[in-house]
Amino acid sequence: MGKKFGILAILVLLGSLFVAACSSGGSSSSGSTSIQATMSEFSYTPNTWTVPAGQKITLTLVNKGTVEHDWVLMKEPVTPPFSSANQPNVIFSAKIAAGATNVVSFTAPSAAGEYEVVCDVPGHLEAGMSGKLTVVQ
Repeated sequence: MGKKFGILAILVLLGSLFVAACSSGGSSSSGSTSIQATMSEFSYTPNTWTVPAGQKITLTLVNKGTVEHDWVLMKEPVTPPFSSANQPNVIFSAKIAAGATNVVSFTAPSAAGEYEVVCDVPGHLEAGMSGKLTVVQ
């Protein structure tokens, strides 16, 4: 009976370690090629993402807000308010209607670093609607 219990305990321990390793998800240092952002007034959840440099990224946008929102990836940080002067620094932009879900894709920057994500709808950035995309090699 003792030997069977010992084997069972080892199997349970190994299974637990396997589940823990598999559930680490997008927190790996290599980043994820699929990310999601849920939007509301006036935030992204989550508001940080990690992706691999130069890879095609699938972005699922869920707008739980009552107004249109944007997910705008910037080359340079934005000083509010967002204006037409910021357009040359936009790497990627996607709009999503209130209550909608949309799946889009973009190519992550090839240079590792931190990139700002903002909502360019007037007043939203000023209200704190921003995030950070970390690009890793």
